[in-house]
Amino acid sequence: MKKHQAPSASRGVPAVLVLLGLYGCQELLPVVESPDLVKSGFAIELVLPFDEFAAGARVYGGYGRASDLVGGFVAHEFGAQREGGQGLEAATLMRFGRYPRVVQVLDTTGTLRPDSSLTFLGGHIVARFDTIASVHDGPVEIVAHALTESWDGISATWEYAVDTIGHRVAWSRLGGGVVEDIASVEWDPETGDSIRIQVDSARIAAWADTTDMGRGVRLTTTTPGVRLRIASSFIRLDTRPSLNPDTILQVPSGLDLTTFIYAPVPSQPRKTLRVGGAPAWRTVLELDVPGVLDGPEELCDAVGCPVEITEEHVSFAALRLTTRVGARAFSPSDTLSVDLRSVMAPDFLPKSPLGPSRLGFAGKLAPHGLFEPPAGEVLELVVTSLVRDLLRGETQGGDPIGDWVALLSTIEPISVEYLTFEGAASPDAPALRLILNFSRDDEE
Repeated sequence: MKKHQAPSASRGVPAVLVLLGLYGCQELLPVVESPDLVKSGFAIELVLPFDEFAAGARVYGGYGRASDLVGGFVAHEFGAQREGGQGLEAATLMRFGRYPRVVQVLDTTGTLRPDSSLTFLGGHIVARFDTIASVHDGPVEIVAHALTESWDGISATWEYAVDTIGHRVAWSRLGGGVVEDIASVEWDPETGDSIRIQVDSARIAAWADTTDMGRGVRLTTTTPGVRLRIASSFIRLDTRPSLNPDTILQVPSGLDLTTFIYAPVPSQPRKTLRVGGAPAWRTVLELDVPGVLDGPEELCDAVGCPVEITEEHVSFAALRLTTRVGARAFSPSDTLSVDLRSVMAPDFLPKSPLGPSRLGFAGKLAPHGLFEPPAGEVLELVVTSLVRDLLRGETQGGDPIGDWVALLSTIEPISVEYLTFEGAASPDAPALRLILNFSRDDEE
């Protein structure tokens, strides 16, 4: 086996190459995960630098809304120490739906009957936390406030109660406007994943008015340095049925709307690539995979140069992304996933439709540990079929294939957290790893 420092493609830009096997070589190939990757003949591994396989990279934001998530976040001064300034502030807003009108009740004779004459005596809010996706150290104080200003459950942000096209209404105070106290509770993760917050009968009666667009609950935390993911929430109503007035029933009522609001909003990255967040970020790459190689010497001696590279030569291809430590406020605390899709109409970016996933249903899992200091780890996305299509000039089914691809979350948005990678100008810029097979037929 031999290693070569500087093979080059037709554009003359050096790439890293490893000669994997010659005709008589019987050794196992440590960089090849499957022997099927190496056919009769020999194989080479190329690692092309960014400007050898791509013509540019762009980052776009604003895909989806925080309200598209199930659940929400609460945070207070999260990441402030590391960032040396304002940390993340986040609150979850909830508006409960119509209360149940009929409940099945055992009457005084023990018969199960429907009861539509219910008296609501109070209730309590239940919120369940995703302990894996939350960052905390010990017990956390959770505070519930009643919202008093009209708000839109789809578009509300930290600054605006309503933020739709052509119509913005600011909160009277940032983060939810004027609010009224309900209660506070301490959540201790050692005792469970849920909290219960008691609500009195007057508040429960007021929330029954579904025409009131100001009704709702804001959950926050006063504990600094925490960021908690709320997996689900609902309200449980205490009611006295008319058929059995000596009995108190607890009746669940679902959510009408839920979202979360936060500040500060991350700014547009200038030197890094970004995937994820809420609203979500995408990184778009314009690919220019070389179709001709003009080296190394051993390859030229074997098959002659320049060598045309076709889809039949490609046994394996992977896009290599190098992780980077991003803003602490939005750093991942749980595994996220990355998808890669073809951009169908680049002229319409950032609103271009995308093709199907190139990485499969689950995408590529990105463990959060890869982005912890000092980061610098490689996340490899297998793109063999994409590279073959690009070299072929069309998909295997004969459909057109474009040169633009988008890196995005498998589900958009899925978390306030996002992934940060080294940009195109970095020494650790994205690279393309190729394993190419050459048979005896290539010599002729």
